[in-house]
Amino acid sequence: MTKFLKGDLKKQHWNQSKQLFTPSCPYRDDNNDILALIKQKYHEYSVNWVGSIAGMLASMDERESVETNGLSLSGFIHHVIAKLQSNKHADGSPKCSHEAYEKCEKRLQEYCASKKIKYQKLMITDLTPGFVNDVFSWINKSRKGKGMGYVSPMLHSLITKAEKAGLLKLDDFRNCQWWKKKSGSSQKNRTLTDEQCRKLATLDLWSISKSRHNELYRDFCLFLLYTGQSPCDAISLKYSDIKQIHGVSHFVFNRRKIAEKQAVPCCVPINAEMDRIMLRWRRRAKDGYVFPIRTKSKVQEQQTENGDIKHFVGRLNHWLKKVGDALGYDFHLRTYTFRHTAITRYVSRNVPIMYLSNMMGTSVENIEKIYYDNHADIASRNKLLTAMSF
Repeated sequence: MTKFLKGDLKKQHWNQSKQLFTPSCPYRDDNNDILALIKQKYHEYSVNWVGSIAGMLASMDERESVETNGLSLSGFIHHVIAKLQSNKHADGSPKCSHEAYEKCEKRLQEYCASKKIKYQKLMITDLTPGFVNDVFSWINKSRKGKGMGYVSPMLHSLITKAEKAGLLKLDDFRNCQWWKKKSGSSQKNRTLTDEQCRKLATLDLWSISKSRHNELYRDFCLFLLYTGQSPCDAISLKYSDIKQIHGVSHFVFNRRKIAEKQAVPCCVPINAEMDRIMLRWRRRAKDGYVFPIRTKSKVQEQQTENGDIKHFVGRLNHWLKKVGDALGYDFHLRTYTFRHTAITRYVSRNVPIMYLSNMMGTSVENIEKIYYDNHADIASRNKLLTAMSF
């Protein structure tokens, strides 16, 4: 605001009780008029505002930024992407992913081309319920539904952000044919038995793969089996995350995915096997990381959220397919299999569900709906069979 005011202003030129500039202030009348205009802008915006002051200011910021983009749909999407790119983790890596917005925009451009619509001339206000439903119909017919999993949520997100900027009303889109993610997890019943875990630990890797990363891949997967962590979090672990709790070393950290809203940090005890794995890779790991996967320079250079992590996980999943085939698994072995297996295994051994919830950085509800595989809980099944006897 000070950039609009005139003269060399000092603290004594301001009357705090009257919220005006004093008679001794240079250009007093002009400055008070400027102040009145700025106050009026905030007053008009606050009349129908419901929510906090911080929320109102954020909404005004959003609206002003959008107005400078001419209210075009393309400009609005790029404004959203720019804000996401500016949001960083403490280590300097991008905190939010923007790729889905870019993919959504690409589909919108293809839709407009098929309908002979000039995409660059579309305004944000052209985003109507009819337009949205027509986009969905086009995806279902021309792309056989491929892409609905990101186009629908990204369009919904854009409309929500446009509502905050006072440009659209989300309630108008209530009856659109929004894509809904299936509840639960399609991977829930894909876990490893104790015998399969032992085979993975002792498998002759060179008989199925010539990768120079064979041992690293296996040790990383075994580490996931012990900790139950997601690959993203395990790759990001540092020695500085280790704390002593009642004489036992623990990894204490917030999950990258939910760090800002995670009330209690994950607390993962370190056993002898995890110590062995860590010791094996300590010399090759850099910048304090546990595994030789992530480095400070990789974090600083990447342009997308978790770009280095996604690259490693992609190569690891390709390797795991070979391992799964060699071990005769009836499903594709993936990195998420180890988190599902660990949680199921600990539940079956009567580890308190609240302890697991904290250790894994997820809710009790998610453990039940997404991770716990009752088909693989042999211990609980045997207890039940015993209880069935009279």
